[in-house]
Amino acid sequence: MKINLNEILYAVSSGLDAAEGEYLGVTAGHSKRIAAISIIMGKALGLSDKDLIDLAAYAILHDNALTEFDQEQIEYMNYNNGMRYSDHDFLVRHCTIGEINTKLLPFRTNNRDVILLHHENADGSGPFGRIADRTPVKAQIIHLADMVETNFNLTRAEDSNYSDIIYYVRSNTSSLFSREVADAFVGSFRQKDMKFMNPLKLDGFLRSSIKHYEDEYFPQEVHNLATLMARIIDFKSHYTCKHSLGVARKAEIMAIHYNFDQDKTIQYYLAGALHDVGKLMIPNYILKKPAKLSDDEYEIMKQHAYYTYLILKDLKGMKNVAKWASHHHEKLDGKGYPFGLPAKQLSLEERMLCCCDIYQALTEERAYKKGFPHEKAIAILQEGVDKGEIDGDILNELDKVFKNYNEKEEDTVTEILKSTP
Repeated sequence: MKINLNEILYAVSSGLDAAEGEYLGVTAGHSKRIAAISIIMGKALGLSDKDLIDLAAYAILHDNALTEFDQEQIEYMNYNNGMRYSDHDFLVRHCTIGEINTKLLPFRTNNRDVILLHHENADGSGPFGRIADRTPVKAQIIHLADMVETNFNLTRAEDSNYSDIIYYVRSNTSSLFSREVADAFVGSFRQKDMKFMNPLKLDGFLRSSIKHYEDEYFPQEVHNLATLMARIIDFKSHYTCKHSLGVARKAEIMAIHYNFDQDKTIQYYLAGALHDVGKLMIPNYILKKPAKLSDDEYEIMKQHAYYTYLILKDLKGMKNVAKWASHHHEKLDGKGYPFGLPAKQLSLEERMLCCCDIYQALTEERAYKKGFPHEKAIAILQEGVDKGEIDGDILNELDKVFKNYNEKEEDTVTEILKSTP
């Protein structure tokens, strides 16, 4: 199956930034700006085209583990009388988890320890105590780009702001940054480059500054990419920490039942994995609320389907994935959301993903409820059929497929990694 991996990562970066914004206060375009600065520095350091492509991808994914770490910290606090991780332990854990996660993805070059060590300081004062000579250059590049992006408003192209950035990098050379990487930044990052740091211009800069390939990937490689995206989404809320993976699995099984070809089946799994990517844009106080949502809060929650559409709509070569994923709350009577589409505009794939989503939500165990048995879930879905909301033919097939289904849960990254080629 042919995909452009970086395009997918660029698309979901807005969701990653939204999640990181709640935890660390970053702004829109954060990950892409780090990728843009990293590309500029990587070129100055003579990295190959393939290395630059991977460097940009890793820059987008530098804090991919924040949602997962947040859930780990909640468990830690529950067992330690409300005590939180220290700042040092926060850096160690989210870098460690992020490093493991990225092993799920198919990259072109050696990127060992790039995520693990992207917070290391040149003098060895970082979380793992690695000096620059023992830290991969890609990790050093992302570290410098992250520090600059975090400490300065890169969308302000004034002389004073640019001068402050250069002074900051020079004054922290040999302590935070190695001389090699600092010199690469100072020698290559120009004031004119700051105009490309605006969120409206970042995509154009990223697409024009490095080569882009639509490569052929093994089905399992695309499967693993989807699995990682689902994990990031699901860990945004401990109430739904297996939901996207469950929907993706159910969607894949139904695709096989309906005799989709291999590429379409993998795309359908990807759509299932990404159907709730818009939830990364929903505030934590709503996602993590243990009680029933108010009417106003529910209206905000419903916006996640539209955010899924916004995040995925420009995916090159994957228009169907975007459509299937973002229409999972549409109903046959036209009263669904986000677009209120009538039955005649909803394909088999959209109708089926809607059923898979509801079935998964009903049957999965959450912190506040036990999962319903198959028969009870089908009975509730049948009520939707009777109201003209859900496709009855699809429900009949779903009933047949999952009546005696025993799902094998894969609760950890390690178990998922067993299938990595």
